Amino acid sequence: MFSCEEGAWSIIDAAIKKYEQHFHDEFPIYEYIDVTKSDDFDFSIQGAKKLAKFIDEHFKENKLV
Repeated sequence: MFSCEEGAWSIIDAAIKKYEQHFHDEFPIYEYIDVTKSDDFDFSIQGAKKLAKFIDEHFKENKLV
């Protein structure tokens, strides 16, 4: 079971939806748990923001992860 900081999943969900709509491919979220985790949560707000930035960079470069 994964833990999620309140508010983190909405950031992650928006970033993943943007990725999947653009690339028409499923984003492998569990492969990026190291980006989203903190000491207390698997999905932290800080990690969610890092993941959103990571996805935006790939989106701008039109590059799949």
